[in-house]
Amino acid sequence: MKYLFSILVWLPLIILIGCAAHNDLEPIGKGNLSANFSIGGPIVKAFGTNIPIPYATVGANYGLNNKFDLNGNLHLLSIPYKIFGFDFGSTWYPSINNGKIPTIGIQPRLLTLISMKSNVNERLKIYPIISNSAAWHINKGLIYIGTDLTILLSSLDYDEDAPNVILSPFWGYRWRIGENTYLLTEIKWHGANIRTDQLAVEYLPIRNHGAISTLFSIQRSF
Repeated sequence: MKYLFSILVWLPLIILIGCAAHNDLEPIGKGNLSANFSIGGPIVKAFGTNIPIPYATVGANYGLNNKFDLNGNLHLLSIPYKIFGFDFGSTWYPSINNGKIPTIGIQPRLLTLISMKSNVNERLKIYPIISNSAAWHINKGLIYIGTDLTILLSSLDYDEDAPNVILSPFWGYRWRIGENTYLLTEIKWHGANIRTDQLAVEYLPIRNHGAISTLFSIQRSF
């Protein structure tokens, strides 16, 4: 049971964490609200081909002022496994896109995982995350790059020599598909500095590290 709980907790952390296209790329404005639905996840090798995991999240952003937003996401796929997962935080935008100068976003947040299973040794895990992004307007779209940094408060069960910080770079494009609606397409290298060739699930890695993910999100502003 302890091993099973470890797999259900650590795999969402290493591979599924942040399995949502980044919707906090520029400030939405004081008092404004945006909602998003994201789907996509790491690509796994199964049945002789590569299949993306359909990991889903729902979230929202709220503008406190013109350079500071609040953010939160509920992780839907973990619920059938009796793990309640959500993350919440804020995004600060120290610069706004002007020519070659990008919109910079700095987002500290916390991922919380709560086990609803019986007979487990650990029921609550919390992980600090710091994301940063740079975004430029191109025509009617927005191109962006960034990195997620996840801080581990304990060692990985299967690799005690793993680093204490998980690095996950990403890049993507946001398309305008309506007056207040956007489609985000993103590629992310989850756990780029973490070995994943020792896991039971065979992910699509780069040099036996991390997992390549394809992410999509619909975002609507109100």
